[in-house]
Amino acid sequence: MKITNEQAEYLLKLPKKVVQNDMLLDKLTIDQKFPFDARFELVSEKDDEFTFLWEIQQSKKNSIRVSFHHQENDGKTGLLRVDYNSGHKNPEVASEHVPEKFHPFVGKIFSNSEHHIHYHVQGYKSLVWAVPLSIDKFEIKELNNGADFNSTFANILKLFAKTVNIETEISVNELLL
Repeated sequence: MKITNEQAEYLLKLPKKVVQNDMLLDKLTIDQKFPFDARFELVSEKDDEFTFLWEIQQSKKNSIRVSFHHQENDGKTGLLRVDYNSGHKNPEVASEHVPEKFHPFVGKIFSNSEHHIHYHVQGYKSLVWAVPLSIDKFEIKELNNGADFNSTFANILKLFAKTVNIETEISVNELLL
């Protein structure tokens, strides 16, 4: 399914809840573990034509390489992804559908230390366009190894859920080392 930028924005803003065993959850407790790898199905009571996937992946080799991904699940269309400590290259050409905020980053190569956020752009493969987190409204700009890694990870998880409009209340049992 090919969707427009406006449809992607609509899908991001739809209120969603986590589904487990065919039940919509009002609350969800997530146990943080290493490496963290979780997938959650989401649905919207407001528009049940769509199902969604929320995925969080942490690298087994590099514990600070983490990806938070959200997609419309039927068409496998990525809507939003935040990558920490992972490289990426934007397309070399911007069509008329590429929003202005991406224009300075045409062909940009993000190094592993340049945290970035991907958005759906009409007419391109899923989530190939990104901007640096440093210029985006997503509030948590860094994820580094250190004493506060676990709490920062938990906060990013909750912020991402809020950003993609997950109404299920998320709590995280932080990893105890």
